[in-house]
Amino acid sequence: MEYSLFTLLILSMAIMNFGLEVNIIYEWKYAEFEWESQEQKETAINSGTYNPNTSLLVDATKADDGRLFITATNVFGPGSPATLTTITNKTGLGGPILRPYPDWSWHNGSCICDGIVNVYRIDIQCNHIIVLDCGKIGLRQICNPKLLIFNLKDTLVKIIHLPLDFATNRTGSGLLITPLVYIPGKCTQFLNKMLIFVSDSGGSGLVMYDSSRKRMCRIESDYMKPTDTSFSIAGDNFMFEGGVASLTILGDELYYVSISGKEIYKIKIETLLECPNKKAANKHSELVTKLSSQTAVITSTKNSIFYSSLEAMSILDMNVCKKSNKNTVRYLI
Repeated sequence: MEYSLFTLLILSMAIMNFGLEVNIIYEWKYAEFEWESQEQKETAINSGTYNPNTSLLVDATKADDGRLFITATNVFGPGSPATLTTITNKTGLGGPILRPYPDWSWHNGSCICDGIVNVYRIDIQCNHIIVLDCGKIGLRQICNPKLLIFNLKDTLVKIIHLPLDFATNRTGSGLLITPLVYIPGKCTQFLNKMLIFVSDSGGSGLVMYDSSRKRMCRIESDYMKPTDTSFSIAGDNFMFEGGVASLTILGDELYYVSISGKEIYKIKIETLLECPNKKAANKHSELVTKLSSQTAVITSTKNSIFYSSLEAMSILDMNVCKKSNKNTVRYLI
């Protein structure tokens, strides 16, 4: 597939009686960064650290202070000099200029493992930014994965290191993609009570960190594995094998889906807190719905799950309080 011309749509949605209004707010031809100097940019280009053709924009997350965070990953190898950024009010030839977050020192320091190596997705909860650094550039594991937690004043308040024993499966495969934070109490107890779930697409599993017990474990289920590896998107047919990638929480249940799969499953959070083995995780996982196509992202609000259909290039929602059928699924786009 060609990603040299990549367009990121950040969707502004207003739910009304007549459906959804969707507007394109930001659009890119390629990622452009706010450089400290022209010399810095030229050095990055000459060294291969910056390559607009391989810098892939993946995720967008908005903070309560209005900032929009964009991840520009090194999924194909070096190419993004900063993989976590915010949008500035300046525009270049490629699109809106991206500012490295928190600043350049986290992305080009001499001790690379002390900084940020590669970020696919983040989560923002209780005025804190939870950054998942997978530690991989392309297929190479450069550093061990870690979770970095910043407050909205851009101060690092906590680091959680994720040992490879938890971040990979028994064969050593793993690619940590999505962090999802669950707060059982009030935000005042955020750092002491939070649960963090991390999806491992490469190793088909979950990593769970329980802050109150300072406990970490890896959870695997057969339902987290890839089952539908043949993709068709915009007339482009290809094979891709990826396990559980996207997560969301409704009530006391975690919903998950494999990127190479067409089923959404759920499992009780109280079950995950027991760090179940595969047999128990299989037993307690429940099929929510079967999809017509693979989906890249799921999210939720109230009683509804929103998800994408990669083949139809559309966004749908489903009321999970009703039995899944054609009447409970709506095409939004």
